Amino acid sequence: MTRTDDPLVHRFDAWEGDMPLPERFNNPFRYTPAPVTAEAAKAVLGYISSSERLVLAFSEGKMLGVLVVRDSAGGIGFLAGFSGLAGGHSMLPYFVPPVLDLTDPSGYFRQEEARINGIGTSIKEAEENPELGSAIRNAEAVKAGCEERIRQWKERMAESKARRDALRLSGADKTTLASLIKESQFEKAQLKRISAECKAAMEDAESECRKFSDRIAALKWMRQEKSEELQEWISRNMVVENALGEKKSVWDIFFGEGLVPPGGTGECAAPKLLHYAYTHRLEPVAMGEFWYGKSLGNEVRQHGRFYPSCTGKCGPLLGFMLQGLDVETEHPEPFSGAADCNTAIPAIIYEDSDIIAADKPSGMLSAPGKTGEKSLPELLTEHLGIPALCVHRLDMDTSGVIVFAKNPGAQKNLQRQFETGQVEKEYIALLDTAGNGTPDAVSRLTVSRQAATALSGTISLPLAPDYHDRPRQKVDFKHGKKAVTLYEVIGAGEGWAKVLFRPLTGRTHQLRVHAAHPLGLGSPIKGDRLYGSADSACRLCLHASRIKFRHPSTGLPMELASDPEF
Repeated sequence: MTRTDDPLVHRFDAWEGDMPLPERFNNPFRYTPAPVTAEAAKAVLGYISSSERLVLAFSEGKMLGVLVVRDSAGGIGFLAGFSGLAGGHSMLPYFVPPVLDLTDPSGYFRQEEARINGIGTSIKEAEENPELGSAIRNAEAVKAGCEERIRQWKERMAESKARRDALRLSGADKTTLASLIKESQFEKAQLKRISAECKAAMEDAESECRKFSDRIAALKWMRQEKSEELQEWISRNMVVENALGEKKSVWDIFFGEGLVPPGGTGECAAPKLLHYAYTHRLEPVAMGEFWYGKSLGNEVRQHGRFYPSCTGKCGPLLGFMLQGLDVETEHPEPFSGAADCNTAIPAIIYEDSDIIAADKPSGMLSAPGKTGEKSLPELLTEHLGIPALCVHRLDMDTSGVIVFAKNPGAQKNLQRQFETGQVEKEYIALLDTAGNGTPDAVSRLTVSRQAATALSGTISLPLAPDYHDRPRQKVDFKHGKKAVTLYEVIGAGEGWAKVLFRPLTGRTHQLRVHAAHPLGLGSPIKGDRLYGSADSACRLCLHASRIKFRHPSTGLPMELASDPEF
């Protein structure tokens, strides 16, 4: 390798000139890391492990990135970067700096941040003001006293009414009856007076509370407004380049697509790395982002594994920054065993006048999408000459049995069976158990093949969309929807486990998250680019192997099956 004077361009420990380099730059949202990218990541991990300071800075979990570059002399090296802050620092030796440095104590960001923090302090002081507590307690006491006063008067009215009713039944004279009417009218009028007095007293007490709550609300509104203004300032002043030499602010990039940049946009490893390369005349060759340290809990991240760039923050941003590079297409490598997904009809498992079931290959859409590729129902519609109506779906990368209806009546019947949980589904998956899960989960799945065949259990982890990184899902115990999976380990070997899944719910990516999450099996499905690493297989090793339902016309039970190719 030709050495460079730039201390942030790192050389490989052993470069013989024959390490394969990719012909095209990888799509950061869907890729298998090139060997040179994996080698660069290995070097970064080794560098961090040699420094107690860096181990501590990254130990709580951080997304790192590497960018293999070619310098002006043709030499090959790599840049390293990290997302956000590491141990409270935006800049560390060895790693590229942020696109926009926000650490200057006298700079606009720090000054505005201090003002916002000052508003936060004022909010805390107002919320902890003893006078507010006293006003709240007084309002509660006044309310309780008024409620008791009204209760006692109503109780007296009830006793008086009972006495009057008894006198009327006893045949009281007219004078007595007239006095009873006046008594009733007085008590009702008195109830109105008491209620009015109580209402006025409670309003006075509550107005004292509002003096404080209105100030707190105003401070919170001011803090929110200032925070949004500061975020816009960051987006307008964070200017990035692309391979064509064009420059744009993050704000303009998102605004051009009718979007507002989320907080933290531009602070991920990928845009930092590309921006540094462009501004230092380095040619990007390959890139990858990988996780270091612990999982953050709700997200599925495992130490050392590569992950795609986030779509919410980096989707529009990298879309601009990659312009001028020869970037791989959406699917850079073929799926094992998959035919041409644009023209080939997959194997038909079953067909009659109401339904048709096919063996969907990995990489084929199970419903019309936006990729430009023909979906399975579109291919079947061309084949049948009548519409193939969707009943359920499989992820694009999942293979296996999928059922379509041939008429609206059958479609409605089958959809109702799915909605009411009458359909039983089974999936076969190969899990990657090569030492990256949590200790308990890995120990469960790296036992001997003989012991593993008896292993089974239930995973119940609620799921919710990760809105800043679609289509990823995350475990969310507060807002997530119930997701339950039965599993049985039916085989295991060195670095792998074969698992039978029976999902009791049908959440998006349910099996993929339940397999990979530390609170699930802690081992991602092989070939899973979203929740594991694509370098373990050339396709997602998840197959819908069996489905049981009732025929929409006859009501007879049906069972359709397919064996996985992996």
